[in-house]
Amino acid sequence: AEGTQLSWEQVLEKLRPVLEDPNVPKAAHNANYDLTMLGTNGVTMKGFAFDTMLAAHLLGHKAIGLKNMSLDLLGIEMTPIADLIGSGRKMTTMNQVPIEQVAPYASADADMTFRLWGMLEERLKTEGLLDLFTKVEVPLTPFIVEMQIKGIALDVDRMNQMAVSLGERLATLEQDSYDSLGHTFNLASPKQLGGVLFDELKLGEMAGIGKPKKTRTGGYSTDAAALESLSGAHPLVDMVLEYRQLSKLKSTYVDALPTLVNPRTGKLHTTYNQAGSVTGRFSSNDPNLQNIPVRTDLGKQIRVAFHPGEEGWMLLAADYSQIELRVLAHLSEDPGLLEAFRNDQDIHAATASQVYGVELGEVTADMRRNAKVLNFGIIYGLSAFGIAQQTELSMEEGKEFIDSYLGRYPKVKDYIENTKQMARDQGYVQTLLGRRRYTPEITSSNPQIRQATEREAINMPVQGTAAEALKLAMLGVDRRMTEEGFKSNLLLQVHDELIFETPPDEIEDLKSLLLDVMPKAMELAPTPVEFAVPLKVATKAGSNWGELE
Repeated sequence: AEGTQLSWEQVLEKLRPVLEDPNVPKAAHNANYDLTMLGTNGVTMKGFAFDTMLAAHLLGHKAIGLKNMSLDLLGIEMTPIADLIGSGRKMTTMNQVPIEQVAPYASADADMTFRLWGMLEERLKTEGLLDLFTKVEVPLTPFIVEMQIKGIALDVDRMNQMAVSLGERLATLEQDSYDSLGHTFNLASPKQLGGVLFDELKLGEMAGIGKPKKTRTGGYSTDAAALESLSGAHPLVDMVLEYRQLSKLKSTYVDALPTLVNPRTGKLHTTYNQAGSVTGRFSSNDPNLQNIPVRTDLGKQIRVAFHPGEEGWMLLAADYSQIELRVLAHLSEDPGLLEAFRNDQDIHAATASQVYGVELGEVTADMRRNAKVLNFGIIYGLSAFGIAQQTELSMEEGKEFIDSYLGRYPKVKDYIENTKQMARDQGYVQTLLGRRRYTPEITSSNPQIRQATEREAINMPVQGTAAEALKLAMLGVDRRMTEEGFKSNLLLQVHDELIFETPPDEIEDLKSLLLDVMPKAMELAPTPVEFAVPLKVATKAGSNWGELE
């Protein structure tokens, strides 16, 4: 009847039987959100079969919102929710909106999703992507939702103490900066800082680089690259670099994370986006827990605040060692890379030995460091300029270094050239499981756009296949943990690493399970892949995330 209002509990009572029936297939648009909302309210949806947003993403669509897709694919324009319920209302008060106002929007939402389901399923079948979608992406969604709902505990008191000490350090840096000049200025103003560095102190001339070009706002660029080129020229430069780093960490993590702790659970609940990257990698947001610095002491201190949610439990991490380079070895079939990985050699030392033409035992730390930059850089299309920026080599030496690398690993060079040609010929590149990245700009007349697309094309099969290995590993591990009745929980996925909370009496069994399943992940693919090199996995355990050993 007109004016009828239903409570959330009444709606759930009516819908629970069908939502929890595994024999009734369900489709959703952005199922992660729907399953999370239901799960946090005590409903575990079963029979999840299709996500129209994930399907559109896999098929290469850019605008994957339901309204966009309804218009683009079905030619139907959905009425905005604000027009249906009144522009003065917000979605957060939906439970107070009369049913006759909610019904048209909810019905249209379901109708469009249902129509898109059939259309997109046919397209996935035609493109040869249906197995990847139904056997990898769809089963992952409920598993990811479980991780999100479980959440990870955060020591808020520790973070608050860090905030105080960081605040004191920032205040000291600010005062020391002023003292080094003899006057104050706005440290947070790039324009004022540029004036101090390049007009007052004339550090550009001292460093032999002159004054940089002025930005649109009329100041000099003081980004990280500009400041690092001046490092050591004046005490102010290193103070500003440290000030910026600490200020960003404080605002992004130390101050922000405690405010995001859910008051009901006392935990942080990130959201993983399966459509967050064209390569198939997950992204993490609200908060982003994949981006906490790894190599800095402060990043480690932040990680120390993350701990198991159960008293006396431990954290256990398992990560793939150099998985992207191992994927490159498999895809390129380069004999040198294959041999190094099959013999379990230090790949960076092995590369340095090859490129510098010295015996493995004669490789120095500097040689290995340069080889490491090149090993990872080659996957991302690193240029001679990029090599020079990240090593002590000049651009000329950087070019020679790349040429020497490609000469020593000729099949890697073939892989790069063949991949670019494939992108030009068929308009896309793909991973081992068939995920595609479309490359229409590979033939652009603009060299910068064309070269950027070439770099993306080279990287995508490597990074995308590595992402698929991790997804298959997650599914395989979950299956085994369920079958064997583990109490342990997967809490976080951080690129090539999985982080679990586990009771002490399960830790050795969980390690054994991970070391059994993860190296064989590609054998769990819809069409099993026999990998050309071992996928190596390392485990670490500790009482918190920062002290895993």
